[in-house]
Amino acid sequence: MAPIADLHDALQDLSELIDRRLVVTDERLRVVAYSIHEADLDRARLSVVLAHSDSWQVPPGGAGPITQDIPGIGPVVFTPLRDHRHRVGFLLLALEPEEAALPRPVAGHVAEHAGELGLLLSLRTLYAERDRNRVRALLEGVLASDPERRRAAASALVDEGLLGGSRQYSAVAVGPDPRDPRFDPAQADATARIAVEAIIDFVGRTSTASVAGAALGDGLGILVFPRPVVAERLVRILGEYAGVRAGLGPLVPDLMAVGESFARARDAWRVGCATAAPEPVLTWTDLGLDRLLIRLPLADLTLADLPDPVHRLLTAGLGPDVLDTLSAYLAHGGDAAATARALHIHRSTLYYRLDRIRAVAAVDLADGLVRRELHTGLRIAELAGLMARHDPYSDKVSDLSVQNS
Repeated sequence: MAPIADLHDALQDLSELIDRRLVVTDERLRVVAYSIHEADLDRARLSVVLAHSDSWQVPPGGAGPITQDIPGIGPVVFTPLRDHRHRVGFLLLALEPEEAALPRPVAGHVAEHAGELGLLLSLRTLYAERDRNRVRALLEGVLASDPERRRAAASALVDEGLLGGSRQYSAVAVGPDPRDPRFDPAQADATARIAVEAIIDFVGRTSTASVAGAALGDGLGILVFPRPVVAERLVRILGEYAGVRAGLGPLVPDLMAVGESFARARDAWRVGCATAAPEPVLTWTDLGLDRLLIRLPLADLTLADLPDPVHRLLTAGLGPDVLDTLSAYLAHGGDAAATARALHIHRSTLYYRLDRIRAVAAVDLADGLVRRELHTGLRIAELAGLMARHDPYSDKVSDLSVQNS
């Protein structure tokens, strides 16, 4: 039996045959393979494809090629690639400026080889799915409580070339925010998987660095990097995925300990979700007191568990502007001028709200111990979901609160 051809070699062979530069994408227009691009124009076109192809409109179904005008490239012929049953991707070929369509000999060779490329792409997709399943199983292994299972999974990830060996590793927890208005529980796992794949795809397209990731279920995914993670870069990647947040765990010295990094990354993700943090990415090392508070049994807390002044404030029907004012006042150490500037309100408005707070809570805001009690109590209430989503008929946390694992 003749050996099965390689997709990359088959694509390069066709490129040499027709003397054109070629790109293969999957069904979602993510680049899978491309031929050698030597000329400046060809490399410029390839850079556009690598950077933007997955944001292009997918051509409609149909058996034949379709030509679309692509910004930065011009007319591009999309030839569908199929296995025996389904469309599995596309072969992309840019037209030259003087061409209205592919020359007949070139079109003939493309049509002749499209079947083979489709089968090879389908086979590669099957292998990729097998690898994804293997990575997920091994990542679940390194998160396991059994030391032997963790050791075996960690060794396999490196030995099988699925993750680079390193003296330090860090984990990322990523998934949709359960408190975001757009959150759909039925799509949570799919959203987490798409976010994980987007990050892995970015790393693959922009570097030769390694990363392993998988969706774990319950709307959360994990990524493991054999190096520190740049939070700003992760923010840019997730910028296209509304309602998705990530938490970055601390560095750990070996892959066996990556479960500790992931647990802290998950804590950071939970803080971001619980507090509606303006940044989509939070780092565990920057959480401060929240590192401790988020590990409380928040799901079991009720308003009755909070200090009495905080309880009175949260049950008095005060508007969110009043509570936000108190939070800002406490965060600025009781500095009225700084608080008014931060909230963009007149100082008389600030004093009016503070007087209401003093009257409702029955406290002296000049007392440092009182301010500490209020600040910590309000933060716990926010993390536990007891502020904006309090049900007047129940002191229990809303179903949308981010639960302890």
